[in-house]
Amino acid sequence: MRKRPTLVALSAIATLCVASPPRAHDAPKLVPGFLYIATNSPTGNFVIRFSRSQSGALTKRNKTSTGGSGGTGNGAGALDPLGSQNSLILAGPSGPLLVVNAGSDTVASLDIDGERPFLIGAIPSGGTFPSSIATDGNLVYVLNARGTPNITGFRLDSRGALSPIPSSTRELPGGSASAPHDVRFTPDGTRLIVTEGGTNQIDVFEVGADGRITSGVTQPSSGSGPFGFAFGRGETLLVTAANSAALASYDAGSDDSLQVTTPALSNGQMAACWASLTRDGRFAFVSNTGSGTLSAYEVSTSGALSLSSAVAAEVSGSAPIDSALSADGAFLYVDDSARGRVLTFAVHGGSLTPMAGATGLPTTIQGIAVE
Repeated sequence: MRKRPTLVALSAIATLCVASPPRAHDAPKLVPGFLYIATNSPTGNFVIRFSRSQSGALTKRNKTSTGGSGGTGNGAGALDPLGSQNSLILAGPSGPLLVVNAGSDTVASLDIDGERPFLIGAIPSGGTFPSSIATDGNLVYVLNARGTPNITGFRLDSRGALSPIPSSTRELPGGSASAPHDVRFTPDGTRLIVTEGGTNQIDVFEVGADGRITSGVTQPSSGSGPFGFAFGRGETLLVTAANSAALASYDAGSDDSLQVTTPALSNGQMAACWASLTRDGRFAFVSNTGSGTLSAYEVSTSGALSLSSAVAAEVSGSAPIDSALSADGAFLYVDDSARGRVLTFAVHGGSLTPMAGATGLPTTIQGIAVE
């Protein structure tokens, strides 16, 4: 299928829950930037912006209303309010920033190209309790997790405003039992992947040139409770299995089948839900929300997994959820919903070194994006 053009300017604790890699000899270039999180407050959702120094340090700058309210109760209460990954994403290197308003069934876009973000607009998400967002160029799909779970398509215009694609809504195969957690496009933009934690299956939808779903298939997950996922080198798909406390790898290939490369590989922790990949694609970090730990997996060029460290980092009393790596790959940032803070780690291969993070945030926080 043709690749769409890139936008200019642009559950219980068990279910808690790329940029091109450099050449091997290239050292990361440490660059400053910004980090965003969503307060996800039921009384009014806001995006908080932090500046990020070359040393990885965070400084709170401002907050902007998303034009809606946050949501809770889709995961495991306060530890995982939305039960999803990718609830807050950047639609391009310079935005816009897209965020779900799960409590008001809307999705919002924010312009971040200025001294402070400003709200472009918030529109109905096409369903109930939007929880995850996927983008490919100017095409956007939103995962609606409650009621009759579905995915619904939108377009971004040159200003970053969203408009719905008529007749784009597609119900998930698992129906009301789906308990979906994440949605993301394949790297070539021709397919859309959804994880259904309640039915232990992964959905693969074909996307036409007009942005609508043309067909869909589903297959069993390797490991129980598929949750968050990410694409690594080549066609490698890495999917967490929350109930199995594991990570599995698949070869996404060029058709709708997902061939298991490494079956769900347990890390011995509890509630492995969120995953982030290092800049070179060699290591995956998994948030184990129930254990307050992060695990590290090594990913070979073929997509095969090995457990590098069951406990690459442990923070007492924490409940790590969403995570994101800085653009230079030098720092990993993780939402800690239990304490209302952002955990910060220096990244050295598959090793993590704790650093001072950001504190004093709402315990409803969910979603994180870094530029």
